[in-house]
Amino acid sequence: MNTPNSAVCARDGCGFYVELVLVDDMPLPTTHCSDACADFEFLRRSLEAMEPAPDVIALYGNLRGVADVLDARTDPTDVGPLLGVIDGAGS
Repeated sequence: MNTPNSAVCARDGCGFYVELVLVDDMPLPTTHCSDACADFEFLRRSLEAMEPAPDVIALYGNLRGVADVLDARTDPTDVGPLLGVIDGAGS
């Protein structure tokens, strides 16, 4: 889906157009094409804020694998939110 200015997702390596969200019945663009890319950037920034340690370096490797999966999508919704969805039941 193209936005009026055809803004591309802010995640490096992603070429999909940003997601549109309805705010007061007006579609407005976000900075990412999907929840998955937005979650990826949140996780990446979180790792950058941590002290370098062997487990943090391992997590960076895992995150690279997630980026590869996101880069292989044919549609931005091929991968859902990475951080999970909280339903009203508290699970």
